[in-house]
Amino acid sequence: MAEVLNFEHNGITVNATESPEAMGGLGDNVIGLVGTAPNANALIPKNTPFRINSFTTQAQLDPTGAEAGTLFHAVYQILKVVKVPVYVVIVEEGATLADTQNNVIGGIEAQTGRKLGMAALSGVAEDLTIIGAPGFTGTKAVASEFASFGKRIKARVVLDGKDVSVADQVTYSQELGGADLGFDRCLVVHNMPAVYSKAAKKNVFLAPSSLAIAALAKVKQWESPGNQVTYAEDVSRTVEYNILDTSTEGDLLNRYGVSYYARTILGGFSLLGNRSITGKFISYVGLEDAISRKLVKAGQKAMAKNLTKSFMDQEVKRINDWLQTLVADETIPGGSVYLHPELNSVEKYKNGTWYVVIDYGRYAPNEHMIYQLNARDEIIEQFLEDVL
Repeated sequence: MAEVLNFEHNGITVNATESPEAMGGLGDNVIGLVGTAPNANALIPKNTPFRINSFTTQAQLDPTGAEAGTLFHAVYQILKVVKVPVYVVIVEEGATLADTQNNVIGGIEAQTGRKLGMAALSGVAEDLTIIGAPGFTGTKAVASEFASFGKRIKARVVLDGKDVSVADQVTYSQELGGADLGFDRCLVVHNMPAVYSKAAKKNVFLAPSSLAIAALAKVKQWESPGNQVTYAEDVSRTVEYNILDTSTEGDLLNRYGVSYYARTILGGFSLLGNRSITGKFISYVGLEDAISRKLVKAGQKAMAKNLTKSFMDQEVKRINDWLQTLVADETIPGGSVYLHPELNSVEKYKNGTWYVVIDYGRYAPNEHMIYQLNARDEIIEQFLEDVL
């Protein structure tokens, strides 16, 4: 007998399929720092990201106890506030500050292709959410390099302000570039905080960004670091602050996108400022970056799939379901996902391109509270009626 060509199987076949993979949470903060540590353990290589997540590993930045270099205190102050991974890239101290700044900026070694200084942070396995180089970012040249790098890897940047008066700091803030250059993700800090040093047996001043990095890492990426009490025991430059007064030096700094440390009724010195140097809320930047990173990771697994109706519907539903989890935990106030009605054309589809729109809202930080006090005669009339 000839073969039955349409015969498949006299029995049962069970096919199992999985529902779309959950996209998960937005993730926690991961910090990347560049700086000096001349007494670091010899096993820590230069110009290579080294992961620190405890005081034990932090101590390897100077086992001698001299607390030398910029990284020792910066990382110590972060770990005092919040336990997050901190990747450090140690660079050589140059003969001059300018030489050291060049080492911090780094680049690509011509002979080997090895990434040096700041560029080495791109090799970190985890997604960096905050980067900085306390002590070296107080010039426009270095600040611009970090702003550009932060824009490329989608990380917020904490920069040192200049060690100048409030008026000169305002002038400096106007010299820094705009959002297109990455400065919308840069938190600039005015004055240097003082902390206790066991090696010096007294208070020492740190770079302005040092404690601000800790404050930013303590909150979620979509929350403001402002109004947090820090471990600062003093500041290099006292800034006038009054919560009711719009004419203070502090208000002027904030008006130009500069944060600062000042005494408040909370006790001690707090970090005051919610905005990047361009005026954008730094929490808005963190939320946008967090959402973007998650979409990139989730989208990678779906690349090269055929653009069938069921696939496209499934992707839209998957992202929308995930977005609603962000609404439920109050990360965002609301959002929706849909295919773009105009941009999705025949020509774009034939080229393998399609557009998914993600509309979302953002919670603003409580920057300005207005209490309206109304003295009303009706209340007195009611009182007198009860008395008479």
